[in-house]
Amino acid sequence: NQASINQMNLFIHQEGAKMKEIQKRKSERGSILATSALGMLSVLLAVGLGIDISRFYLTKAELQNAADASALAAVSGLNGGPAGITEATNRAVQSMNNYNFNKTGVSFPRANVLFAVNLNGPYMSEVSATAAPTDIRFVQVTTPDSAVPVSFAAVVLGSSQNLSATATAGYSVPLNVI
Repeated sequence: NQASINQMNLFIHQEGAKMKEIQKRKSERGSILATSALGMLSVLLAVGLGIDISRFYLTKAELQNAADASALAAVSGLNGGPAGITEATNRAVQSMNNYNFNKTGVSFPRANVLFAVNLNGPYMSEVSATAAPTDIRFVQVTTPDSAVPVSFAAVVLGSSQNLSATATAGYSVPLNVI
């Protein structure tokens, strides 16, 4: 009898421990779901931020390509005279207006084309350059601000970011022939 009572007590003790373990697991069951949800949300936000940043890089590259092409077109119009300054500005504006950003045309003002004698400047407007055109060798073109929408990181970065690009082109220094 005593042996069977001891076995019964041992059995009850073991079953009680199992029940406590089951109850403990039941109380922790929702923590996996919450942890997984937070993990998935953070991964989704990281991917979204990557998409937004890649869109910024793509737009900046498009703007830089347009600015480079416009500056090269402008410098090809320089001829040392007032007509060359006007032709350079016309070529820069025409070249820039051939580009589309986000499937919309770019309105490029003539004021965004600047001229200089030296690479480091000072840069002057079309009107100022027309007054003294003989030594003008450099053209600097700045694209107008282009709004890039932000999809995923709008809370941090705002609904859009403005990007622009600047390019400078000029005649190279002539070679000295001995």
